[in-house]
Amino acid sequence: MLSTSTSEAYNLGCNQGTSDSEHGYSGSEVFLDFGGQTDGRTGALSINGTTVFSNATVESLSEEFADGYWVCTGSDTTSTLDLAIGTNNSYYGVDRPGGETWADDVEAVQNWVSDNIGQVYVLGGDDIEPGYSTEGSAILWSEGYADVGGSLYLNYGSADNCPQSSYDNGACANGWDQYDVWYVSYGSVPAVTAPQIYNSSTASEWTMICLYGANYQSGPVYYQGPLDENDLDSGTNTSTQAWDQLENDLNAYSSCAQTMPYSLEVHDE
Repeated sequence: MLSTSTSEAYNLGCNQGTSDSEHGYSGSEVFLDFGGQTDGRTGALSINGTTVFSNATVESLSEEFADGYWVCTGSDTTSTLDLAIGTNNSYYGVDRPGGETWADDVEAVQNWVSDNIGQVYVLGGDDIEPGYSTEGSAILWSEGYADVGGSLYLNYGSADNCPQSSYDNGACANGWDQYDVWYVSYGSVPAVTAPQIYNSSTASEWTMICLYGANYQSGPVYYQGPLDENDLDSGTNTSTQAWDQLENDLNAYSSCAQTMPYSLEVHDE
Protein backbone atom coordinates (compact mmCIF):
# COMPACT_ATOMS: atom_id res chain seq x y z
CA MET A 1 0.00 0.00 0.00
CA LEU A 2 1.35 3.41 -1.00
CA SER A 3 -1.70 5.67 -0.60
CA THR A 4 -3.74 6.84 2.38
CA SER A 5 -6.82 7.37 0.19
CA THR A 6 -9.85 5.59 1.65
CA SER A 7 -11.68 5.80 -1.68
CA GLU A 8 -8.78 4.07 -3.40
CA ALA A 9 -8.80 1.33 -0.77
CA TYR A 10 -12.57 0.92 -1.25
CA ASN A 11 -12.15 0.69 -5.03
CA LEU A 12 -9.43 -1.94 -4.69
CA GLY A 13 -11.70 -4.02 -2.49
CA CYS A 14 -14.56 -3.49 -4.94
CA ASN A 15 -12.37 -4.71 -7.80
CA GLN A 16 -11.58 -7.87 -5.85
CA GLY A 17 -15.21 -8.47 -4.96
CA THR A 18 -16.35 -7.92 -8.54
CA SER A 19 -13.69 -10.28 -9.88
CA ASP A 20 -14.51 -13.01 -7.36
CA SER A 21 -18.21 -12.74 -8.09
CA GLU A 22 -17.81 -12.72 -11.87
CA HIS A 23 -15.41 -15.67 -11.89
CA GLY A 24 -17.28 -17.73 -9.33
CA TYR A 25 -14.47 -17.80 -6.77
CA SER A 26 -15.81 -19.11 -3.48
CA GLY A 27 -12.74 -17.96 -1.60
CA SER A 28 -9.76 -15.65 -2.15
CA GLU A 29 -6.90 -14.25 -0.12
CA VAL A 30 -5.40 -10.75 -0.21
CA PHE A 31 -2.78 -9.06 1.94
CA LEU A 32 -2.40 -5.30 2.30
CA ASP A 33 1.24 -4.52 3.11
CA PHE A 34 1.65 -1.22 4.95
CA GLY A 35 5.41 -1.54 5.48
CA GLY A 36 7.49 -1.71 8.64
CA GLN A 37 6.15 -0.53 11.97
CA THR A 38 7.29 2.95 13.00
CA ASP A 39 9.23 3.95 16.11
CA GLY A 40 6.91 3.82 19.08
CA ARG A 41 4.65 1.41 17.17
CA THR A 42 2.40 4.29 16.17
CA GLY A 43 1.83 2.99 12.64
CA ALA A 44 3.81 1.86 9.61
CA LEU A 45 6.13 3.30 6.97
CA SER A 46 5.43 2.24 3.39
CA ILE A 47 7.92 0.02 1.58
CA ASN A 48 9.07 2.92 -0.63
CA GLY A 49 9.64 5.04 2.47
CA THR A 50 7.34 7.89 1.46
CA THR A 51 4.04 7.26 3.23
CA VAL A 52 3.41 7.02 6.96
CA PHE A 53 0.26 5.18 7.98
CA SER A 54 -0.94 5.74 11.54
CA ASN A 55 -2.50 2.73 13.24
CA ALA A 56 -5.89 4.41 12.81
CA THR A 57 -5.21 4.84 9.08
CA VAL A 58 -4.14 1.19 8.75
CA GLU A 59 -7.46 0.25 10.30
CA SER A 60 -9.60 2.62 8.20
CA LEU A 61 -7.98 1.61 4.89
CA SER A 62 -8.42 -2.07 5.72
CA GLU A 63 -12.06 -1.50 6.65
CA GLU A 64 -12.69 0.38 3.39
CA PHE A 65 -11.11 -2.45 1.38
CA ALA A 66 -13.31 -4.98 3.20
CA ASP A 67 -16.42 -2.83 2.68
CA GLY A 68 -15.67 -2.45 -1.02
CA TYR A 69 -15.30 -6.20 -1.36
CA TRP A 70 -18.57 -6.91 0.40
CA VAL A 71 -20.60 -4.29 -1.48
CA CYS A 72 -19.26 -5.29 -4.91
CA THR A 73 -19.95 -8.99 -4.54
CA GLY A 74 -23.54 -7.82 -4.88
CA SER A 75 -26.07 -10.65 -4.81
CA ASP A 76 -23.25 -13.18 -4.62
CA THR A 77 -23.19 -14.22 -0.97
CA THR A 78 -20.92 -17.25 -1.45
CA SER A 79 -17.65 -15.47 -2.31
CA THR A 80 -15.48 -14.86 0.76
CA LEU A 81 -12.20 -13.05 1.36
CA ASP A 82 -9.34 -13.71 3.77
CA LEU A 83 -7.91 -10.21 4.23
CA ALA A 84 -4.48 -9.99 5.85
CA ILE A 85 -3.33 -6.66 7.29
CA GLY A 86 0.42 -6.74 6.78
CA THR A 87 3.65 -5.25 8.09
CA ASN A 88 7.27 -6.45 7.83
CA ASN A 89 10.35 -6.95 9.99
CA SER A 90 12.58 -4.33 8.36
CA TYR A 91 11.99 -1.28 10.58
CA TYR A 92 11.01 -0.63 14.20
CA GLY A 93 8.50 -2.59 16.27
CA VAL A 94 10.07 -5.99 15.63
CA ASP A 95 9.49 -7.05 19.22
CA ARG A 96 6.76 -8.28 21.55
CA PRO A 97 5.01 -4.88 21.92
CA GLY A 98 5.11 -4.51 18.13
CA GLY A 99 3.31 -7.81 17.71
CA GLU A 100 0.78 -6.86 20.35
CA THR A 101 0.09 -3.50 18.68
CA TRP A 102 -0.39 -5.09 15.27
CA ALA A 103 -2.73 -7.70 16.69
CA ASP A 104 -4.76 -4.90 18.30
CA ASP A 105 -5.09 -3.22 14.87
CA VAL A 106 -6.23 -6.49 13.33
CA GLU A 107 -8.73 -7.11 16.12
CA ALA A 108 -10.20 -3.62 15.67
CA VAL A 109 -10.75 -4.25 11.96
CA GLN A 110 -12.22 -7.69 12.58
CA ASN A 111 -14.64 -6.23 15.12
CA TRP A 112 -15.69 -3.54 12.61
CA VAL A 113 -16.23 -6.16 9.92
CA SER A 114 -18.27 -8.34 12.27
CA ASP A 115 -20.48 -5.40 13.22
CA ASN A 116 -21.01 -3.95 9.74
CA ILE A 117 -20.51 -6.34 6.81
CA GLY A 118 -20.02 -10.00 5.89
CA GLN A 119 -18.00 -12.34 3.72
CA VAL A 120 -14.60 -11.08 4.97
CA TYR A 121 -12.32 -12.76 7.51
CA VAL A 122 -9.57 -10.49 8.83
CA LEU A 123 -6.15 -11.78 9.83
CA GLY A 124 -2.77 -10.24 10.43
CA GLY A 125 0.15 -10.35 8.05
CA ASP A 126 3.91 -10.01 8.16
CA ASP A 127 6.56 -10.17 5.46
CA ILE A 128 9.15 -11.86 7.69
CA GLU A 129 12.57 -12.18 6.06
CA PRO A 130 15.73 -13.38 7.86
CA GLY A 131 17.82 -10.71 6.14
CA TYR A 132 15.99 -7.84 7.87
CA SER A 133 16.05 -8.61 11.59
CA THR A 134 17.42 -11.03 14.13
CA GLU A 135 15.54 -14.27 14.62
CA GLY A 136 14.95 -13.40 18.28
CA SER A 137 13.22 -10.13 17.39
CA ALA A 138 10.91 -11.79 14.87
CA ILE A 139 10.03 -14.54 17.33
CA LEU A 140 9.21 -11.95 20.00
CA TRP A 141 6.93 -10.16 17.51
CA SER A 142 5.15 -13.45 16.83
CA GLU A 143 4.78 -14.14 20.53
CA GLY A 144 3.42 -10.66 21.15
CA TYR A 145 0.87 -11.13 18.39
CA ALA A 146 -0.12 -14.48 19.89
CA ASP A 147 -0.47 -12.93 23.38
CA VAL A 148 -3.39 -10.82 22.15
CA GLY A 149 -5.12 -13.90 20.70
CA GLY A 150 -7.84 -13.84 18.10
CA SER A 151 -6.95 -13.84 14.42
CA LEU A 152 -4.25 -15.78 12.61
CA TYR A 153 -1.40 -13.98 10.88
CA LEU A 154 -0.08 -14.72 7.39
CA ASN A 155 3.69 -14.79 6.93
CA TYR A 156 4.29 -13.92 3.28
CA GLY A 157 8.06 -13.80 3.70
CA SER A 158 11.21 -15.64 2.69
CA ALA A 159 13.57 -18.33 3.95
CA ASP A 160 16.77 -16.52 2.98
CA ASN A 161 19.70 -18.88 2.35
CA CYS A 162 18.10 -21.79 4.18
CA PRO A 163 19.25 -25.27 3.07
CA GLN A 164 17.82 -26.50 -0.21
CA SER A 165 18.51 -30.21 0.25
CA SER A 166 18.55 -30.91 4.00
CA TYR A 167 16.15 -30.38 6.90
CA ASP A 168 18.07 -31.02 10.12
CA ASN A 169 17.77 -27.44 11.41
CA GLY A 170 20.45 -26.09 9.13
CA ALA A 171 21.65 -22.50 9.10
CA CYS A 172 19.91 -19.75 7.14
CA ALA A 173 20.87 -16.09 6.63
CA ASN A 174 21.70 -13.62 9.40
CA GLY A 175 21.98 -16.15 12.21
CA TRP A 176 18.60 -17.75 11.59
CA ASP A 177 18.08 -21.51 11.25
CA GLN A 178 15.28 -23.68 9.91
CA TYR A 179 13.61 -23.80 13.33
CA ASP A 180 13.35 -20.00 13.43
CA VAL A 181 11.76 -19.80 9.96
CA TRP A 182 9.43 -22.70 10.82
CA TYR A 183 8.39 -21.07 14.08
CA VAL A 184 7.38 -17.66 12.73
CA SER A 185 5.74 -19.29 9.70
CA TYR A 186 3.86 -22.20 11.24
CA GLY A 187 5.02 -23.20 14.71
CA SER A 188 3.63 -20.12 16.43
CA VAL A 189 -0.04 -20.69 17.25
CA PRO A 190 -1.47 -17.95 14.98
CA ALA A 191 0.98 -18.44 12.08
CA VAL A 192 0.14 -19.56 8.54
CA THR A 193 2.31 -18.89 5.51
CA ALA A 194 2.30 -18.06 1.81
CA PRO A 195 6.02 -18.26 1.00
CA GLN A 196 7.84 -16.12 -1.53
CA ILE A 197 8.64 -18.41 -4.49
CA TYR A 198 10.54 -16.07 -6.77
CA ASN A 199 12.80 -18.76 -8.27
CA SER A 200 13.41 -22.50 -8.03
CA SER A 201 15.85 -22.23 -5.12
CA THR A 202 13.20 -20.58 -2.92
CA ALA A 203 10.83 -23.48 -3.59
CA SER A 204 13.56 -25.88 -2.41
CA GLU A 205 14.17 -23.81 0.74
CA TRP A 206 10.51 -23.90 1.71
CA THR A 207 10.17 -27.59 0.91
CA MET A 208 12.98 -28.29 3.37
CA ILE A 209 11.14 -26.16 5.98
CA CYS A 210 8.14 -28.42 5.47
CA LEU A 211 10.31 -31.50 5.91
CA TYR A 212 11.91 -30.00 9.00
CA GLY A 213 8.44 -29.65 10.52
CA ALA A 214 7.48 -33.17 9.48
CA ASN A 215 10.60 -34.74 10.96
CA TYR A 216 11.48 -32.60 13.97
CA GLN A 217 8.28 -30.83 15.00
CA SER A 218 4.59 -31.72 15.18
CA GLY A 219 4.09 -32.32 11.45
CA PRO A 220 4.57 -30.94 7.94
CA VAL A 221 3.97 -27.30 7.09
CA TYR A 222 0.85 -26.73 5.02
CA TYR A 223 1.17 -23.66 2.81
CA GLN A 224 -1.54 -21.22 1.76
CA GLY A 225 0.11 -21.13 -1.66
CA PRO A 226 3.11 -19.57 -3.40
CA LEU A 227 3.69 -15.83 -3.65
CA ASP A 228 5.32 -14.37 -6.78
CA GLU A 229 6.35 -10.82 -7.73
CA ASN A 230 6.39 -11.13 -11.52
CA ASP A 231 4.21 -8.05 -11.91
CA LEU A 232 7.00 -5.99 -10.33
CA ASP A 233 10.00 -7.94 -11.64
CA SER A 234 9.52 -9.83 -14.88
CA GLY A 235 12.81 -11.66 -14.30
CA THR A 236 11.27 -13.67 -11.47
CA ASN A 237 8.76 -16.52 -11.51
CA THR A 238 5.35 -16.11 -13.05
CA SER A 239 2.42 -17.29 -10.98
CA THR A 240 2.37 -20.57 -12.91
CA GLN A 241 6.09 -21.13 -12.45
CA ALA A 242 5.91 -20.39 -8.73
CA TRP A 243 2.98 -22.76 -8.32
CA ASP A 244 4.56 -25.57 -10.33
CA GLN A 245 7.93 -25.33 -8.59
CA LEU A 246 6.51 -25.38 -5.06
CA GLU A 247 3.86 -27.98 -5.78
CA ASN A 248 6.30 -30.32 -7.54
CA ASP A 249 8.93 -29.98 -4.82
CA LEU A 250 6.46 -30.60 -2.00
CA ASN A 251 4.74 -33.51 -3.66
CA ALA A 252 8.06 -35.26 -4.27
CA TYR A 253 7.88 -36.13 -0.54
CA SER A 254 4.91 -38.08 0.79
CA SER A 255 5.10 -36.35 4.17
CA CYS A 256 4.73 -32.90 2.55
CA ALA A 257 2.34 -33.70 -0.30
CA GLN A 258 -0.52 -31.21 -0.28
CA THR A 259 -3.04 -29.23 -2.30
CA MET A 260 -2.62 -25.50 -1.75
CA PRO A 261 -5.71 -23.26 -1.74
CA TYR A 262 -4.29 -20.02 -3.17
CA SER A 263 -1.81 -18.46 -5.58
CA LEU A 264 -0.74 -14.92 -4.64
CA GLU A 265 1.11 -12.11 -6.43
CA VAL A 266 2.59 -8.79 -5.26
CA HIS A 267 1.30 -5.54 -6.81
CA ASP A 268 1.93 -1.86 -6.05
CA GLU A 269 -1.27 -0.03 -5.12
